[in-house]
Amino acid sequence: MNIIKHLKFIIPAVIFYAAMRFFLDEDGMSYLALIVLFLVSVISAFRVSRYRILPAILAVVFTISSILFLLTLGKNNSQDSYIIFSSLLFAFTLVGINKLFSQQEKYDYQKTINKKALYFGFNLNQTIILFSVFFLASGIYGIYIDLDFPIWIALMTIFVGVSILTFYLVKINFLKNKIAKDLMASSVDKTFAFYSFLFGFLITEIFWAMSFLPANHLTVGSTVLCLYYSFWNILQDRIESKLTKKSVFLNLLFLAVTVIIILATSKWKIA
Repeated sequence: MNIIKHLKFIIPAVIFYAAMRFFLDEDGMSYLALIVLFLVSVISAFRVSRYRILPAILAVVFTISSILFLLTLGKNNSQDSYIIFSSLLFAFTLVGINKLFSQQEKYDYQKTINKKALYFGFNLNQTIILFSVFFLASGIYGIYIDLDFPIWIALMTIFVGVSILTFYLVKINFLKNKIAKDLMASSVDKTFAFYSFLFGFLITEIFWAMSFLPANHLTVGSTVLCLYYSFWNILQDRIESKLTKKSVFLNLLFLAVTVIIILATSKWKIA
């Protein structure tokens, strides 16, 4: 019975795996596999939640980010391992969407929630967003370097992708706190677009600055991920009225230490 219950997560993940396997065929990219990937992302997001547009945002952006990162890998064991890993992440994406929005639906109809399931769903969504940011930044930078991609297209991709992910993250953070009765709606409801644009602009500027350095795509992706994670922790504290000088200092210290470690251990070379 448990397996049947989880088929709505397992079957889309298996289809995702198959489509990713056949995406890069012998003659180039398989457009049929690309169409299947987008369809399974949208349809499965719809199936695991009564909500429509909002859950599909995460599923689609995660899929796009995963495809971009896949394009930076050669046809070897790394590619095979990555496809398995990204397929598992896609399954967890659907689980996170289901857990979070099922509590939203329960609150709408019954005014009761399971806080444990709510926070588990939110944290899982948040984790998938961080993976998406890493895949997106690493993938588009790798394509920019390897295929001599126009930098303005890479910058626009980063800006749009990060802005959309931040909009989704701020939105679900608001929903989580609203139904947990920790935050009033009026205090954050009008900030979605502003914070999304701000994050998109900041990450794009950093991405553009790093494009002048002899850095590889993993270095850029890891740096962007650390920046996004630290900035988001500060923003989340600000939204929830928990921001203190100590929390800002600790997040900036974490950012400085991790970025120094990444830059110190990276292989620097001009592509």
